[in-house]
Amino acid sequence: MKFVKRLLEKALVREVIVYGCFGVLTTIVGFGSYALFIHLGLSVAISNTLSHLLAILFAYVTNKIWVFKARDYSAKQIATEFFKFLSSRLLAFVIDTALLILLVDFLHYDPILSKAATSVVVVILNYFMSKMVVFRKKQA
Repeated sequence: MKFVKRLLEKALVREVIVYGCFGVLTTIVGFGSYALFIHLGLSVAISNTLSHLLAILFAYVTNKIWVFKARDYSAKQIATEFFKFLSSRLLAFVIDTALLILLVDFLHYDPILSKAATSVVVVILNYFMSKMVVFRKKQA
């Protein structure tokens, strides 16, 4: 029993580390594209929307394949997972956008630093939503 518990603990640690690595890469995709869109003169809301779309596509693929190792590639499973993934990311997007509007438009903080701060909240929320809702393993 202790052996099984240690294996589960190691698997969870591996999952969190891999999620963290891909979370950083996803944040770079989102943050980088956000900075680019801001630099191009787009509004905070439009820049955030476009950067989220790019980050969501990147995150779904990396989470499915490498983080949670969801091996069912049937069209039905992918559609179901992707819908759940998009829904959970929509919640994170709403929270992120609300925080950005508060920080940038009302408190007049720097849009890039504000995005960095809200990204921390988003990464944590996304892990738990992916783990508990999107890629939840079926009980045997």
